[in-house]
Amino acid sequence: MLKHLSTLQKKRLAFLAVYIIFACFLVYVWQPVYLVSILVVLVPPTLLNFYWLKHSRYKIFLFSLLTTLLFAPPVEIMARLANAWDVQSVLPRLLGVAPLENLIFAFLNFFWVLSFYEYFVDKDKPGKISERFRFILLLYSLLFLVVFSLFFVAPGLVAVNYYLLAVIILIVPGGFIFYSTPKLFKKIWFTTIFFALVFFIYEVVSLLIGSWWWPGNYLFTVTISGHIFPLDDVFIWYFLSTPVLIGGYEFFVDDKK
Repeated sequence: MLKHLSTLQKKRLAFLAVYIIFACFLVYVWQPVYLVSILVVLVPPTLLNFYWLKHSRYKIFLFSLLTTLLFAPPVEIMARLANAWDVQSVLPRLLGVAPLENLIFAFLNFFWVLSFYEYFVDKDKPGKISERFRFILLLYSLLFLVVFSLFFVAPGLVAVNYYLLAVIILIVPGGFIFYSTPKLFKKIWFTTIFFALVFFIYEVVSLLIGSWWWPGNYLFTVTISGHIFPLDDVFIWYFLSTPVLIGGYEFFVDDKK
């Protein structure tokens, strides 16, 4: 993949990598609250990468925003009721449960991953939003309505453990998308590896300074300086969420090519 990048793109890729390492080191030494660490580590490279785009800005912003508003809140609520993860929060929690900081993080996660993918992999081609976009909005809306309705009626049904959550929001839709469009497989690995490294560095730093923690039960865990670190998270977030995000964007928003 690197050989297909222009000299300018290689320089910009190196800058993003160096910035993440520097910002995470700064956060580790400074130990700010989680919200501030998000602003320091993720906002500058996200905005810069988005600025480099010429043709895909509207599609990426719209998809990221609606995914954050309709998809991320029910997922956060399901995960928190199941005690799958938690973070340090200084902002009010949605329904007293889901930290708003994680919704900010979710938006930047969607927004930067897709900006990176378009700029470094998909060539930032011009094009209209697909007519299939309305279908994913319908799916998002159904998930939102079901989870928020059950929260007030039978919250126990909303609590979904980490593995079942991965099946519902990643494995099933990802299986459908990549089975119907297998050529997308060759386009996801570069972005997936880059963000696996970004997420790992930031997550370990966040764990060490107390911004994130893992209070639930997991299949495989290791201990880092006395903190539980689930290897389930490595597989689910690092190597499933990025491909499914890109696949969903290509299938429902872009051109599936």
